[in-house]
Formats: sequence, structure tokens, C-alpha cells
Amino acid sequence: MGLFDVGIRKQISSQKSKEEILATIEKKIKVFSEETSQIKNNTLLLNSFKSSILKYNLSINLEKTKNSFSLSIDGELQQFYVLILLTLIILSILFTLGIGIIFIVGFTYLQKHFTTKIINSLLDKI
Repeated sequence: MGLFDVGIRKQISSQKSKEEILATIEKKIKVFSEETSQIKNNTLLLNSFKSSILKYNLSINLEKTKNSFSLSIDGELQQFYVLILLTLIILSILFTLGIGIIFIVGFTYLQKHFTTKIINSLLDKI
């Protein structure tokens, strides 16, 4: 996990089956994804999840525990945006003597926070 990657861990108590919960999560979150979702080994993969300016590749894993479900969402910042941020950081070091890094890191952190907030609000509706 990188500094600007999304990571969410939640416990969900529901009477529904694992497949029903995964289908509900897919239906709610698929609106923000530009590509079709895939299910591999009980893990839902969403590419190009965009709720802010930056795009993430989400991996949603749902595991059954004794009385509830353990949900883990890992979102990795797409490589294209990592390269753009790296280029901006290098340019800010050269032209602003490092002061521009504060703005770039602040912007990226706020985008991560906004994406996490959107995902949490979608999960609260389940």
C-alpha cells in the first residue's frame, strides 16, 4: 500500500448471503467505475473507480466470520496518475525549491480522503 492508496476495513452484520452482499456492493459502486467489474475468487475487482479527479483500481474482498462479514477494500492509485504526480513533484523541486510539494501532497491527500468518504457513505447504505 502506498501513501495515497485507499484502504478500508469494516464489519458488516447482515442476514443476506455472501453473494447477495457482494452483488449489492457491486451495484452501488459500479456507478463510479468506467469499466466493467470482475469477480475472481470471491474478490470484486473494479478498475477506473473515479469519484474525484484521481482514479483508483479497487479490490473488494468479503469474508465470512462467525456472526458477520469482514469487508476489506483496497484501492490502488492508477500508474498513470502516479507518473503525473511524480513529474509534478520533480518539477516543483526544480522550480519552487520544494515548496510546491506541499500543495501536490495536500491535493493528493484530499483526493484520497474524498474517495474514502464516498466509499464509506456507499457502504453505510448497505
